[in-house]
This record gives sequence, structure tokens and C-alpha cells, in this order.
Amino acid sequence: MEESQLKISNAERIARILRRICQASLQVMIRTDAASSVAIKGRAVNLIMDGTAKGMRISNVSEKGMAHLLGLTDIYVEFIMMSTKVMFTARILLREQSSVVVTIPDELVSIERRKNARYFTTPDLSAFLTFSLFRPANDDITAAPYFLHYRDVGALVSLSDLSLGGVCACTRFPSLNAVLRRGMIDDGATLHLPMQAPIPVALEVRWFKKIREHIKASDGTMRSQRTYKYGLEFKGQNESVQIAIRQFLQQLSQAGAI
Repeated sequence: MEESQLKISNAERIARILRRICQASLQVMIRTDAASSVAIKGRAVNLIMDGTAKGMRISNVSEKGMAHLLGLTDIYVEFIMMSTKVMFTARILLREQSSVVVTIPDELVSIERRKNARYFTTPDLSAFLTFSLFRPANDDITAAPYFLHYRDVGALVSLSDLSLGGVCACTRFPSLNAVLRRGMIDDGATLHLPMQAPIPVALEVRWFKKIREHIKASDGTMRSQRTYKYGLEFKGQNESVQIAIRQFLQQLSQAGAI
């Protein structure tokens, strides 16, 4: 499903949407312009509707974020949710120790996102899978090396990206190729997300890719590196699994913000 945009210009509806966002204390992203790669995290807390200077207070802005906004007036504000992104332009009316008050916009833009938008993992927010169909042997030279008392760690397969519909698993060791086949379903797989208990999931193998890259080493020589990727679709998720994945995707959507 492609992204679609809806513009909202009714003042009462805008106030109602922003009030609900503040009541939910949703996290927001502030950017200095629409194309900026730097996002500043904050949290919408309340609307100020008294007097002529009507605005919305965004709190929990870091010291680094406040410094980045120093001297700026015009900003872009985004509320990122799983299926929708709401954004608007605003001016900074007031600066406090760790919060700003911004103008209530004349127009909101609501962007409906792809049904299963992918979010890429980062070194700080890594995720892994273990398969019930695969356990590495300590004498298997095609599997990731591990110490005997860390055998469970040797079975972890990194995820390069996730969505509500599935994941992309990635490894440089070809041992999985002997087990996973297109169309195969693993009903006993386990998803490992940061600061969450292991999550039992069922997955179907949808596609497989072998990627060969040439990498320049520090001594100037070239070496070849193979990467194996597997596209896996979730099957029959329950509500608790969806909630856990949504929480992690929300973290990924805010990765890199200051």
C-alpha cells in the first residue's frame, strides 16, 4: 500500500487531534526543516488555549536538543505512530528549561504509511531470532563460532529490519541454508527484542538471497564477503506479540533522535 496524505485545516478538528495527542502524552519529533536528518525528541503535554498566544507545550527536550533549537523560530513537528504520521509547521513561542511552547498550526498533514513499513535495526537497538529447526553444532565450520557454555548465543540470528508483518534475518554463515527452505514454517521460533522476554513466534520462509560483496581491508587488499538474508513472514500473531513488536518498532522509529 502506497503512502497517502490527508490535509486537515478545520481549526476545531486540529485542536481536538492535538488535545488527544497531549492527553496520551505522545512522543514527538522536532526537526529544523522537513528534510533534516536530525530529530529532537520531546513529549506533547498540554494545549494552552487562554489568551491570544495559543500554543502546545512540548516537554522532555534534552539539553542537547534545546541547544540545537537555539536561535531558531520555525520548526517541523511530527507525531509518528505505527500506521499514521501527523506533521505540521510551527513557530516557537516560548522556551523553558527543558520544554518549548509552539504555535497551534493552521493545517495538519496526516500521512497514512505503508501497511507493513519496515524499520531497520541499529547497533544500539538490535534484535535476533532463534529457530526451533536449527541448532549449531560446535564442529560445524559453516556456523557461527561459540564457546560450548554459550551454545544458545551461537543459535542467535541477527535481524536487519522488522515490520508488523515479518522480519529480514541476516547472517554471514551458510549453515542455515541446510535447514531453511522457501515455504517452510517454523512454529517454534523465538524473537529476541531488547529489554523484553523472549517471544514465541511462528514464521514462514518467503524468500532467500545470497549477497557477495568486495570489501577493502585496512592493508589495502580486497576480500570477498558473503551475506545470507532470509525474508520471514509472521504467522498467526496474538495480541501480546503485536504489542511487543509495536513497542520495538516505535523505538526504532525514534532511533538517532537527540
